[in-house]
Amino acid sequence: MLIPPSTIEHENSQQYSQTDSKPFFQAEIKDKNIFDQSTPSPVPHADIQNEEFDEWKIFTVPDVSTDPLEHYEINASLRAIGPHNLIYSNLSSSLNPTFLDMNHSFETYIYPILNEFYGSPPDIDENYRIILLVFDIKDDLGGGQYVAGFFYPLNQYLNKDLSPSQRYSNEAEILCIDGKEGYQNLVYGNFETLAHELQHLIHFGHDNDENIWLDEGASMFAEYLIGKDPFSTSTTYKSAFSSNPDVSLTYWDYYGSENLVLANYGASYAFYLYLAEQYGGSQIIQKIVTRPENGIDSVLQALKSEGYLVKFKEVFRNWTIANFLDDTSFANGTYGYYNISLSMSIEDSYFASALPRTENSVPYWGTDYIRFTSRMGQPFFLEFQGEQKSKFLVTAILTNNTTPPLNTIVIPVDISPDSFGNFSIEDHDVSADEIILTISSYTSIGSNDHSDEDPGPAQNYWFMINPMGVIISSGELSISLKGLSLQLYDIKVSDQKGYYWEEADGATYTILTDSGNSTGISGNLTYNSEVNFWTSESIDISSLAEENSSYQVKYHFFNSTHSGCAFSELFTVEYSNLSQSSSESTSPKNGIPIPGFMLVMTILAITLLIRNRQSKSP
Repeated sequence: MLIPPSTIEHENSQQYSQTDSKPFFQAEIKDKNIFDQSTPSPVPHADIQNEEFDEWKIFTVPDVSTDPLEHYEINASLRAIGPHNLIYSNLSSSLNPTFLDMNHSFETYIYPILNEFYGSPPDIDENYRIILLVFDIKDDLGGGQYVAGFFYPLNQYLNKDLSPSQRYSNEAEILCIDGKEGYQNLVYGNFETLAHELQHLIHFGHDNDENIWLDEGASMFAEYLIGKDPFSTSTTYKSAFSSNPDVSLTYWDYYGSENLVLANYGASYAFYLYLAEQYGGSQIIQKIVTRPENGIDSVLQALKSEGYLVKFKEVFRNWTIANFLDDTSFANGTYGYYNISLSMSIEDSYFASALPRTENSVPYWGTDYIRFTSRMGQPFFLEFQGEQKSKFLVTAILTNNTTPPLNTIVIPVDISPDSFGNFSIEDHDVSADEIILTISSYTSIGSNDHSDEDPGPAQNYWFMINPMGVIISSGELSISLKGLSLQLYDIKVSDQKGYYWEEADGATYTILTDSGNSTGISGNLTYNSEVNFWTSESIDISSLAEENSSYQVKYHFFNSTHSGCAFSELFTVEYSNLSQSSSESTSPKNGIPIPGFMLVMTILAITLLIRNRQSKSP
């Protein structure tokens, strides 16, 4: 769990903002009924001397139910000492045997394993020990959830370096463990929360502003390292993720209305385990934790250091397919797990017959799984359109369960830079009785790939199955002679019965480069009833003249059952040194712009033929 990031204000008035970085408070959320009562008896502690300590210490701790955080003091006594830890608690002395078990577990396998794997923790108080502070953590979460523990980075600062209003640091390495709702976990010897929070402490020493999703994933992996697979010790994380496959990997929902934080934990853990299994072993996790980069860039640099020159979006795509298929029997095991089993819920199910235009949305770095069932040999043609400002990954998983040879085929769907794509079974000469579409949206590398406070924003997309095609007639475009502006006109749209469209749910244009990349110039076409064709308003293309390149216009017309796209021929915008009077410029006739020559700048863009898209029958 994450309380919204705070700002550390130093005495020199320089502010160190932690917005979009590691939070000032980091906690592990658990379900109140997830402890595994089949856990073996607590580890023997006969070799640990049961000493009586008469040492008390006052600690300042945050009330995690408040926002902004309020602080209060607790008076805790020393209960156990180990070479690397000091256990303090203000709970009943009846827990003393449990504290000895905790001491033993921490010293014999938790600390040694994580110290070797992730590295040594920081040591601000220079005593080579970590305080394990067990008390009733005030969280007020409700809904069967509670804060099992947390690492509070404020304790890693000296109070003299903080502003007076923020001097709540205990100036020590402290892991806070819940002793109320988490009581049963402790008495049953389930100390995985110690490993989880210890990783946060070590990670802070390496990289004190890592994104939450990577830091939490490393802590979940720390539980796995000590033999406590989070998907086995608690089915809550696994079921929450499986039931919410569209949860964002990189945007954490701590206080969102969807209450998806447990699904966030599950997603981060599954992603780390997938990386370890598919990309050279657990050392890839070590590299991520110890590198200074953050977020997606940290993963990419870690992969690169291990010799994997891959795009993050393709790693992500393969991971989302593995989450659904979990089958290592083909594609060199890329689409499955070896150490866990996983299956994802279906967003929607349809019959693979004609399906009207359907709208949905998916957050950045989240995934929808949509099922289509059909008879073998039945046509299947998908037309996909996403928000043009967004980027999408779409994959078709084709399964033949009825007619030998039984098989599964995975085919990525090509999505254009303006978020349009189509897919046909016939084009790939395959048959299937079930088709699963995985649909994800993603951010560009270098843009913000996460948010520490808000859930991933939803990105809209639309799709049709076996839409009836439309025919887009030849049209014309012209570029004005005064200022660089383009107008599109004389565009006619008809269905296969010859009916001409005067209305459409969508009639859009997008200007693309000759390589298909969007120029960012797009808009709507309108029907002109006086001249009976579709046209555009004047389009400002002055930014294109500086590029000295070639472009084309993409048209897209659709309603609930029909759809069609067409592309213009390439046109070129070029500078010219010609200098003549603008009075010779060509003017529109009857309000309709016509092709002409620009005398100040020569624009090589004359009347062009609009290509027709091959229509598809339902």
